[in-house]
Amino acid sequence: KQWYQRRVRGTFAVLHWVAFLLEIFFATVCIAAGLFYITEVIEDYTMISKSVFKWSNIAVAGAYSMLFIFEGAGIINLLIGILTFVIAWQVIEQFPNIDMLSPSFIALVVAMVLNHVTAYFFFKDRFLSFSQIIAYFTICVWLVPIQLILGLVAGENILPTSTNSRGSSIL
Repeated sequence: KQWYQRRVRGTFAVLHWVAFLLEIFFATVCIAAGLFYITEVIEDYTMISKSVFKWSNIAVAGAYSMLFIFEGAGIINLLIGILTFVIAWQVIEQFPNIDMLSPSFIALVVAMVLNHVTAYFFFKDRFLSFSQIIAYFTICVWLVPIQLILGLVAGENILPTSTNSRGSSIL
C-alpha cells in the first residue's frame, strides 16, 4: 500500500510540473500577443499615443508627489522620480522619432535604472505587502518606460516630413 501511495504522489508531482510549465508557456504567449497588439495600436495612432504618454507621465509625477506628502516617501525617491519623468518628457517630445543614441534617451535609461535602485532601497527597510510594492513598481517605476519601449516601434514606419537645407521637400 505504501508503494502505491508513493507512486501516485510521484505521478501527481510530475503532472503538476508539466501543467505548470504549460501554464507559463501559454501565459508568455498571451502576454507577447498583447504587447504586439499594443505596439500596433501605438504605431497606427501615434498622436493619440503621444498624448497618452504625456498624461501618464504627469499622473506618475503626481503619484510621486502624493506618496511624498501622504505616505512619507523619501525625498530622494521623489527627486529621482521627478527627474526621471522630466527626462522622459523630453524623450516623449521626440515621439514617434525617438533616437536611441540621443543624449536625452541615454540619460533616461540611466535615470530609470537609478530610479529602480532607489525604489529597491526604499522598500528594503519598509514592511509593506507584496501587492503594495508591486503597485508602486508598476505605476511609478515601470509604466512610462514600458510605454516608451513599446513606442520605439512606431518610428519605424513614419514617412519623413522634414525639409532639406534648401527648404524643398525631401520627397
